[in-house]
Amino acid sequence: MANTANGSHTPSSVQLSYQLLRNTTSPDETSTGVKSFVANLSAFEILKLDTKENLRAYLAEYNPKKRNRVHDAIRSTIETEPQRFITRNSGFVIGATEIEVDDHKKSIRLSEPSILNGAQSQGEIRRWLAETYGDQMPNANEEPPFFVRAEFIIDPDQKEVVETAIARNTATPVKSISQAGARGHLDDLEASIKKVRPDIQIRKKETDENVYDTRKILQYARLLMPFSVSGNESAAEKLRPYKNPEQCLTDFSEWYDLKNNVGNPDADAARRKYDFTIQMAPYAIAEYEYWERHEGWNGHHVWEETKKGGRACRRDKTGKIIWVSPGLVFPLVGAMSEFVLEKPPGQWVVSKPDLFKPAEMIGRAVAQFRSVDSDPMQMGRSAGVYDALRIYPGTIVEVMRDMYEATKTSKA
Repeated sequence: MANTANGSHTPSSVQLSYQLLRNTTSPDETSTGVKSFVANLSAFEILKLDTKENLRAYLAEYNPKKRNRVHDAIRSTIETEPQRFITRNSGFVIGATEIEVDDHKKSIRLSEPSILNGAQSQGEIRRWLAETYGDQMPNANEEPPFFVRAEFIIDPDQKEVVETAIARNTATPVKSISQAGARGHLDDLEASIKKVRPDIQIRKKETDENVYDTRKILQYARLLMPFSVSGNESAAEKLRPYKNPEQCLTDFSEWYDLKNNVGNPDADAARRKYDFTIQMAPYAIAEYEYWERHEGWNGHHVWEETKKGGRACRRDKTGKIIWVSPGLVFPLVGAMSEFVLEKPPGQWVVSKPDLFKPAEMIGRAVAQFRSVDSDPMQMGRSAGVYDALRIYPGTIVEVMRDMYEATKTSKA
């Protein structure tokens, strides 16, 4: 595996292994003495390089508070859809003065290399790797969790390397949270959460620090939304919280705009979804945290059985599980929508009956984890897993309903 030490300088010569390499040198580049290549690399390989020529180092390297929505988006893709990272990420631009290509070994050796663009992506990959694997790093033969794409610009003129770095470092910030916050879309959500969890400050603009990611809250609440509210039992709806947090925010803002739009046939449905999200948000946070840290995960060997896509959990120094991957937790929380009740009209609660056993639920989640080759990312993206995990709580609800009806009949 690549050396993942977070050093300040890359050696003057670095060797990288690649999955695919193409020479993309144009006639114009040839005339200026430049060569260009595009390669697919293991995510681990990108950590062999530093960012000495990049205009911006990793912003959160020494201060995690500097992480922003861009970092969150990068991390979200790594955690939930790593196979999409190479497609969604703009890729890395790497400068070097010389390159040697060994097609037989599928490796290249770069002289004086540096990442010119992609420092934030590299930083998030390094952070994820450290948090996921800790001191139990995978060996060189282990399948990489995902690949990255890199453009190599081989230019012997160091001044031109600097100019290239300047030209390649432009940023387009994501502003949807800031827009929603400025328009008041998040005020009711914030007030509802504060009533139950005064310790939580939600993000209402991109620059907020030490806050709870609002998109995550909307994802959790969406997981708990029953069909009676969503009106949608499609696979896309079940997977949307895990796969598309940005869409959860967009939908919430649309519900806000529609809910008071008299005469619009969608207004009532939008208000119902909006009100549900507002009311359930603090409880959705608690529900997610409950399952994410539940002691019932211990003893199932989910750490040892993860085969790809990163570890399914993290452990403390004693070996106790202290965090479980969203890929396992999302479908489980989604199953808890079976226990969401509306009483009286317009008031929702999560009511788990005494018959329900959390340990049994976790055991079923682990079984589903194994059914997808112990890949937490695949589990989070499998509609079949969501359906399977609903069976247990759904059966309990049906049994209790039948018992209630039988009791009424006998009394009559």
